[in-house]
Amino acid sequence: MRMSLLDVDDLDPELREGLTRWLAEGGDPNFYRLFGRLPERLKHFLRFYSPLVRRGLVEHRTKELVRLRLAQLNQCHY
Repeated sequence: MRMSLLDVDDLDPELREGLTRWLAEGGDPNFYRLFGRLPERLKHFLRFYSPLVRRGLVEHRTKELVRLRLAQLNQCHY
């Protein structure tokens, strides 16, 4: 089963604002567009996840490269 992505205009206003910042940083909109169907859960997840990705001693680019490599090793296709 394949889920369709929400139009950006259909996102919760708070999530749409977050998506605008995410896109300005070079992020992919599909995560927001898919999980935006459950706006309260996505908001909770982002409160947890964002500090892990955006803060710390390891550069964001390095974290993304590790994430991509782990996906490749586990044969997770995007």
